[in-house]
Amino acid sequence: MSIFNKKKKYYFSDDSIASDTIIAFILGGVSFIAEIIGIISSIRTKGNVSEFIGVLYACAILLSVCGVAFAWFGFGAEEGGVKSKRWSISLNIFTLLVPLFMIGLYFFV
Repeated sequence: MSIFNKKKKYYFSDDSIASDTIIAFILGGVSFIAEIIGIISSIRTKGNVSEFIGVLYACAILLSVCGVAFAWFGFGAEEGGVKSKRWSISLNIFTLLVPLFMIGLYFFV
């Protein structure tokens, strides 16, 4: 009966990186991919994009804001190294500044 009572525990992180930092990396990566898709589709259609791309870009902004929050919480965690925490904060701040820069270009150019 010991075969059926075995419980395997799966870990997506170890003590070398905080779990909030992993979530921040994922949110920042998804946000960055959504922004790149929006920029490429805008270039291909010469600015005449569908509403879906606008919603995708708005979701990218929300994802990057949530990523900054998770990166900040991960920075306060005791486990994990400081280098990964700093990279997650910088990735999410970058992904937050790109759409704000693009919106600024739209209004001021």
